[in-house]
Amino acid sequence: MKKRALCLLLAAVGLVLTGCTETGGTGGESRYVESSLYPAVFYDDTGEGYIAEKDRVTEIELKEGVEAASFKLSATDLYGNAVEDTSSVAVFDEGSMTVTAAGTGILHIDLCGEDGEAFERVSVTSQGAYPADPLFDELSETASDGVNGSHDPSIVEYDGNYYVLTTGWGDGGNQIRRSPDMIHWEKTGTTFSANLGRPYSGTAPSGNSWAAELADVAKAVDAPNVTSVHYWAPDIIRCPEKEGFWLYTCAVYTADLGQTDGNDRACIFLCYSEDLTPGSFSYVGMLFQSCLPIGNAEMYINAIDPQIIFTPEGEMYMAYGSFHAGLFMFELDPETGLRKAGMNEVYTDEQVWEFNSTRETEGSDGAKYCGVQIATGEIEAPVVARHDDVPIYDDEGNVTETADSLYYLMGSYGTLAATYNMRYGVSEQVTGPYRGYHAPGEEGAILDSSDGTRGTGYKFMGAYHFTYADGTEMSASANYFDDEAGQLVTGAKVAYNVYAPGHNDLYSTRGIHVSTRINRYNANDPNSLLGGSFALFVNQYYLNSQGLIVINPNRYAGERLRTVTAAEVYGVTDGHYQMVMLRDDSTAALVSEGVQFTYNGTDGGTFQYRGEEYTWTVFGDYFIRISGLADDFYGVISPAWLEGPDRGGLTITAIGGYTGMSIYLNCDHTA
Repeated sequence: MKKRALCLLLAAVGLVLTGCTETGGTGGESRYVESSLYPAVFYDDTGEGYIAEKDRVTEIELKEGVEAASFKLSATDLYGNAVEDTSSVAVFDEGSMTVTAAGTGILHIDLCGEDGEAFERVSVTSQGAYPADPLFDELSETASDGVNGSHDPSIVEYDGNYYVLTTGWGDGGNQIRRSPDMIHWEKTGTTFSANLGRPYSGTAPSGNSWAAELADVAKAVDAPNVTSVHYWAPDIIRCPEKEGFWLYTCAVYTADLGQTDGNDRACIFLCYSEDLTPGSFSYVGMLFQSCLPIGNAEMYINAIDPQIIFTPEGEMYMAYGSFHAGLFMFELDPETGLRKAGMNEVYTDEQVWEFNSTRETEGSDGAKYCGVQIATGEIEAPVVARHDDVPIYDDEGNVTETADSLYYLMGSYGTLAATYNMRYGVSEQVTGPYRGYHAPGEEGAILDSSDGTRGTGYKFMGAYHFTYADGTEMSASANYFDDEAGQLVTGAKVAYNVYAPGHNDLYSTRGIHVSTRINRYNANDPNSLLGGSFALFVNQYYLNSQGLIVINPNRYAGERLRTVTAAEVYGVTDGHYQMVMLRDDSTAALVSEGVQFTYNGTDGGTFQYRGEEYTWTVFGDYFIRISGLADDFYGVISPAWLEGPDRGGLTITAIGGYTGMSIYLNCDHTA
């Protein structure tokens, strides 16, 4: 099943098992190897001694009774090209079953039986202190393939690849994209189209026409035919009780928004696919409908943005909703994927209104239909991540307690094209209450937003733009149309900002945690050549020493966590960093400002920001505390690929426990 997050690791990983039964988002449990979660291996390509000995070597532990008669080695670079000399990537010692980093690439170790046939492959990623150039896909305002034109992404892993399903714009269902590494993406088709670019081509897996297959969907949103329906904001998960995948998606009849009868309608429904190929998704059943009277929608729940979460006991829930009455959650049956309480039929508008009006009456059909409210205000796109056995550390790096399970409910505040920002609350129970940040002495407020800008959730990500001391800006390879020249420019370096980030998924895979999200570019920014276009961005996220989640502000480039000392934090750029401090009342792209770190020779030092002096302290393997900036910010130090300078370095991401705001710092090699 797709578990939004699994056990927090003390080090993220770069080892992958293939050829085994996949479960969860971890890349699979193996029948032969004790664990599929191993630390990455690093070699010191800086010459500064930054790589700790424990990060250079990892041991492969076989399960009890398992033996390999022989081993076959092969290697590739990070882009999949064969490397002839495997020892140039990493060295495998059969006697100790250890892998030692030597260079950049992936070492593949085939475990073979007496017949010489491989029964398991273990792939260990070896890398330098900082990521190599990931060669990101080009951004564009003129294309809709790859990362471009991807909206509301949901991610799952299957058969050695990652798949992202996104909103479909009248092209025959939700769009499907595939990637081997979460960096380079290819659009393969849509859920209800057998052929790319031909909506509803072929027939449904049942043999029905698509019109017959999706008749319930068209009826639920009062559309004249299935070709008039658009499919928004999907969630794709692995079926927990059988092979294959469940797609939870929502349908809207966009041709009739602001409808002639005075109502907007949407529905959430379930489909099944065996292997995620285009056109392979069959209709299973209806989950929830909404009928919003235009001008009087505040009391009604909007039937969009489904997201699935499992408890450790295997209980299955769906979070959903948007603005109006808020976000809600109800329980599903993991055997069928449908509601545990039944009520999976298509209802009339009058029945939907009645369910809404009685949803707060315990035991009523309305309460069964709508479920439990989990957030209120101008917030949508709920996603819930679960992390188990979460350690909480003191400021010396010692574990003081361990939370059995923590649930992180994240939503997008504000309007999607202008003020989106991503915030979350935390709970020990899947149905909440989800608490946001709080002032000293206060219990903490339930996740809420009154105006789409201010709110009580921890601000995970808002709009920002990194600039560097030499004038370099956060930039990427992009295509854009030059109005003056009247032609398309390809492969240019174009400055961009992170603007209105939101509608994300949270997913754990192969020992790392990622957020897939929309990245939008400010259409009103005269300096932006990308206008108001948008794309799929993937960022790695981490848990800090306080058990709160923080996000790497740089796009995922294959980086892994490793031991980072205070000496490296200072020494990598002689203390020069660029910092962004998010604000509760701002949705503008905040421009980074230069800060200067000093080093006390042991575990930290001070830094100067706007004429004031603050302190920083490194503890544990990669934790950091930054004090004095209106809060104590606890965070994580990670390697990252820095766009603009186009080189690897360090990033620091931290969040305040009482202000709820995040800060991001990228080291500045240009200062």
